[in-house]
Amino acid sequence: MKNKKSNSEITYSIALTEELCIKAKNLCHDVYLRVGYIDEPYPDRIIPNDLEHVSTYIVAVDNDEVVGTLRLTAGPPFTTLKIWKDNLYADCNKLINDILEGRAFEIGALAVNKEYSSLKISQGLYMSAYNYCAMSGLEYGIISMDARALRTLEMNGWKAIRIGEPKMYFGSLTVPAIMPIIIQLNVSQMYLKTANNLAA
Repeated sequence: MKNKKSNSEITYSIALTEELCIKAKNLCHDVYLRVGYIDEPYPDRIIPNDLEHVSTYIVAVDNDEVVGTLRLTAGPPFTTLKIWKDNLYADCNKLINDILEGRAFEIGALAVNKEYSSLKISQGLYMSAYNYCAMSGLEYGIISMDARALRTLEMNGWKAIRIGEPKMYFGSLTVPAIMPIIIQLNVSQMYLKTANNLAA
């Protein structure tokens, strides 16, 4: 296992080539298979995605190797709201309706190479996603995230409004939440670390 001491070599960017997109999808597939989120491998090591035509992948790269990824999907429809439709908190109905009428997107397919798990790659990916979405005029991110991973992000200053009851999803206790982009950028300057990469 690699013993990385810092993440100074890691760069974050939008996957603009087919090669990078395939590497991102393969990493997600392999991580999900290893941790039990999927039961058996898919052809070409790619998990099917019906909204591929409106999806954007952000990647963390170390020496040409994709070591982390997440997917942004412009919406609606939003998979999270569909899956949690019977488990959403009633007092979040207005917020959800406002989001559906605004400029929102869904964050999914988060995966990090286990050899880089100590480098806070997930946080770097979310910083990159927030910066990209702010530049694109998007206002809200909709997520369904492993409860422990979400708690870690919150402990590091990320703002998430939980909108429904946790339940098992892809083999993990998962929480649906809304991440307001402007609020996050106003309370944290972390996204500046990735601005140059995404603006290039």
